[in-house]
Amino acid sequence: MPQTIFQLFAEHRTIRHFLRKPLPENDVDRILTAAQRAPTDASAQMYSIIRVTDTALRDEIATLSGEQQHIRDCGEFFVICLDVHRLDKLLKRRGTRLGMGPRVSILYGTTDAILAAANLALAAEAIGYGTCFIGGVQNRIDRLSQLLALPRGVLPIVGLCVGVSDPDWIPAQPRPRLPKAFVVHENGYRLFRNDDLEAAYTAMAPISRRKDWFPTLERYFAPDGTMARREAVMAAAWRQQGFEPEG
Repeated sequence: MPQTIFQLFAEHRTIRHFLRKPLPENDVDRILTAAQRAPTDASAQMYSIIRVTDTALRDEIATLSGEQQHIRDCGEFFVICLDVHRLDKLLKRRGTRLGMGPRVSILYGTTDAILAAANLALAAEAIGYGTCFIGGVQNRIDRLSQLLALPRGVLPIVGLCVGVSDPDWIPAQPRPRLPKAFVVHENGYRLFRNDDLEAAYTAMAPISRRKDWFPTLERYFAPDGTMARREAVMAAAWRQQGFEPEG
């Protein structure tokens, strides 16, 4: 029975174990069509979706992304990119050129790409497939851009696995989220007190077997964490792909 949109949101689980079953081409077309129906700024559609079907290429991407086996196993793997290259070509075709600077290009191109990626994942889950976004494509975004033959003006934003979930590995419960009071502010930003922050840790404790959210945050966001290590690679990739801010 088809799920309502609110059921899909409530029951979303990230799937990291897939059966090696291909998706029917009709389903692939349906989810890609859904991606293209995402909102877009000024009708520009500043994104491109790379469908990775070559097994050797997938294997290399899985390695670059931190040995993420689910990239190899899932029925479909996509890399969603911001794309102002196509927009520049369209403008030049009629006698002008792209006037946006790199900061504006990154902001609006990333927004368009993420909206399309969200539609793609939601459509896949509505059909009954499992999904997993892959932020690890940023680990070696410079090398990935070369592997995918991306021209200047195109930059990978996120990967997406779609496929048949392995029933033996589906998480029993959706992962927790912060209470709304922590993310929804009315008429201005509400600053957090220490007891608010401890309440956030309590709310997110089930995310870890250790019942402590802090090690996860530390591993990704503290000095020498995953995000800090991506900084230099990202800077090099932005220069390589033509997104170096001026001044």
